[in-house]
Amino acid sequence: MEDILTRFRDYCEKPYERAAQVKATSKTKIIGCLPMYFPEEIIHAAGALPVTLFGSDEPITLGDGHMMTNACDQVRSSFDSLLKGKYDFLDGIAAIYVCDQVRFYLEVWQLDHPVDFFHQMWRPYKMDSSTQVFFRSELERLISALEEFTGTKITTEALQASIRLYNESRTMMRKLNNLRKDHPGIISASDMTHIVASSMLIPREEHNELLGQLLAMLELKEAPTGKKQRIIAVGHPCSMPETEVLDMIEANGMAIVDDDFFTGGRYFSKDVSASGDPVDAFIDFYVNAIPCTTYHYADTWIKPGKSYSPYADYVIDMVKQGQAKGIVVLKEMYCDPYDMEFVMMKNRFEEEGIPYISIITEHGPGPLEAIRTRVQAFEETLRFM
Repeated sequence: MEDILTRFRDYCEKPYERAAQVKATSKTKIIGCLPMYFPEEIIHAAGALPVTLFGSDEPITLGDGHMMTNACDQVRSSFDSLLKGKYDFLDGIAAIYVCDQVRFYLEVWQLDHPVDFFHQMWRPYKMDSSTQVFFRSELERLISALEEFTGTKITTEALQASIRLYNESRTMMRKLNNLRKDHPGIISASDMTHIVASSMLIPREEHNELLGQLLAMLELKEAPTGKKQRIIAVGHPCSMPETEVLDMIEANGMAIVDDDFFTGGRYFSKDVSASGDPVDAFIDFYVNAIPCTTYHYADTWIKPGKSYSPYADYVIDMVKQGQAKGIVVLKEMYCDPYDMEFVMMKNRFEEEGIPYISIITEHGPGPLEAIRTRVQAFEETLRFM
């Protein structure tokens, strides 16, 4: 089992090595996807390999000369990686506009480093019936652009096969997540993050095979002994959370039994329907997605004094479902959508009487001692509740 976990960690530590190998040996086109929400299945159905671009923890030495320093870490570190040549193996770029920072970032990228395939896609921020016609046109535009670039016709059958493959992946990840809910500590939060993130970096067929083997082993593993405080971790909507921080949290008397990371529960929460018209299936998937800080909920902002937050209510429900005692919020500095939502989130947590701690991270793990002191105090608070 440890061998498989080590492989998942290695894929994350050398995120593009396997994709470069695939390109060299099979001439497969590699499409870099910016987090988050890009429909990878459509790229897969075109015979290309979608690879998510996470940036790196290396010091930002070139990116800050091109990007505003008050941009989020995902944007700055990704552009730094681009300037250092780490993305030279890519044949194209595909991204959804999830926020203004990503949109401006892509404009700079296209001017500085144009590539053969550069597809930018709008995803409506207001997900209801009024935007579905527009969203359909965007999905069809993506399909047409990929067909022209790859020379492969994306048929309904190919799309449904890709959806089934990705649904198989999501199903196994949900099983893994349920195991850690039922048996806290059976798999660490950092390993869970590595497992999910690595699925976005290598061929999905390979990842599914490894994940199936890991699940079979974990189902035979004895649950860890010892009592830890059950908590939920949320945040980092577009990037991997710092695994050093996750390890530190779990080393100080707490077990993360569920999360809402992009490289976690949010990624595998729901399936795309593999029957009927695939474009309709994607529209339905997005319209009925779990609440997100990048969506626009008009009622939240229209009525003065109203603190309703669909996202906060979703997190509160996670706490109840996971029988957790508290919430750790990992806030990435300069993430505007999450910062705006956090105001309403903390109001709702306080209304529900749910203890929480907010930890702000920037680039790289940074000094952990100040965070450790706060985490230890939070665990102590939970222990005596």
